[in-house]
Amino acid sequence: MRAGLAALVLAMVAQTASFAGVPTTLSFTARLVEETSGDAVSGSHHISFELFDKETGGTSVWKEARDVTVDDDGVLFTNVGETKALDATVFDGKKLFLEVKLDEVAMDPRISIDAVPYAIHAANSDALGTLTAADVQKRVTGTCTAGNFIIGVNAEGTVVCAPDLSGSGDITSITAGSGLSGGGQSGAVTLSLTETCAMNQILKWSGAAWVCSADVGGSGPTGISVGPAGGLMGGGTTGNVMLSLLNTCALNQVLKWNGATWGCANDVDTDTNAGGDITSVTTAVGSGLQGGVSAGDAMLSLLTTCATNQVLKWSGSVWACATDVDSGGDISDVGAGAGLTGGGAAGAVTLNVGAGSGIVVAADTVSLDYAVTDGRYVNGTGDTMTGALDMGGNRLQNRACPTGFSAVGPGQCVETADSTGWTFSACANHCRLVGGHMCSMSEMRGAMQSGVTLTGGVILDWTGDQDADDSALYINNTDVSNPDAARPTTTSSYCRCCASIE
Repeated sequence: MRAGLAALVLAMVAQTASFAGVPTTLSFTARLVEETSGDAVSGSHHISFELFDKETGGTSVWKEARDVTVDDDGVLFTNVGETKALDATVFDGKKLFLEVKLDEVAMDPRISIDAVPYAIHAANSDALGTLTAADVQKRVTGTCTAGNFIIGVNAEGTVVCAPDLSGSGDITSITAGSGLSGGGQSGAVTLSLTETCAMNQILKWSGAAWVCSADVGGSGPTGISVGPAGGLMGGGTTGNVMLSLLNTCALNQVLKWNGATWGCANDVDTDTNAGGDITSVTTAVGSGLQGGVSAGDAMLSLLTTCATNQVLKWSGSVWACATDVDSGGDISDVGAGAGLTGGGAAGAVTLNVGAGSGIVVAADTVSLDYAVTDGRYVNGTGDTMTGALDMGGNRLQNRACPTGFSAVGPGQCVETADSTGWTFSACANHCRLVGGHMCSMSEMRGAMQSGVTLTGGVILDWTGDQDADDSALYINNTDVSNPDAARPTTTSSYCRCCASIE
């Protein structure tokens, strides 16, 4: 905002001087308006008053600045000299001009200071007639000690003492040079740095003299900013500036050099040791391990998905969970052969003498069970057969399938219900216990082609054909003549048993 002064000085007068003391302020009243629109300027503003010895340019001899409040009509009432006194050192008889700045914008033209304010300079003559202040010396007080002489009287009346000054020195006066004020030709003189600089100015060597100048830091930096390499934030061109590392990264990110700049990135190189480039640790199927990650802390362990008491066993291609059946020998189970029953794949097993369904085995005899055979060939009253037995040239046959089995062709029975949840060895043991055996590929083909309804169909059923110690074949229900592949014998699958009848 550029403000002009309309009716700039409505009143600017010194307060009335009196013998008791002269006020050192001037009343100042002005109406402030916007230069372009003519609207009144109101509210809080920063104003400064500065006295110069010329109407334009010239040297500043006094300055003060402060915040003021302008009323709604643009009228400002204040006192010049309110924060820094106007005294005889300022009004020493020379013509002065007042420059007013509103919010650091100078008002044109400067105001000529007329006779009334000069009453401050002439105040001391009020009670002394035509004498000036320079003509009056306050009453002299004090004395010098023996051997010393009064060599000067101070303005307040005290004396300056010194020994006899009739020495060999020839200094007759001390004057203030560049950047200094004060000095004198006699007595105790004082030199000080110049006091006529503007607010916040400093003394600076121009190459020829010390002069008042704005504090712009000399040849030092004028601004601090973040360079193209990045990684920092903050900076500035004035005042106290601050730089810091970026604080806009996500949680747990780090600053990483990407080849051109520093920027936020995930901390994926927590421990690079000798500079390796591992980015993830994972486990493969059949490795016997589990765990691993692609980021963060990795953890590996042996499989924890095995059943109780199982071990990791190498199948020839993979590590997999398996029953611990290798306590020294390599027998995996005890099966019941022809004429025997019982056996098993784990624990203490028992084999018994038997001959299948329809045969009764006693302590010392073997007989037919007429409940499941042709009664014509059975002596139901004793163990000894009587009479002639005409076989007609045929063999004695057992015509019934075991309980739970269905006949699927001449002399062949297949377990009616198909059930899942069986390992290879458990299925083999199950088949023995129900009076059958694990089906061969040919028996399974015959069962599927017989047309007999079998509960659950045939899908992923174990066969009696074992590929290796730890793997066996299973049925492909879409092509019974072709097994899908070998699989670990500990895999949970379906189990359906076969039995033969004669």
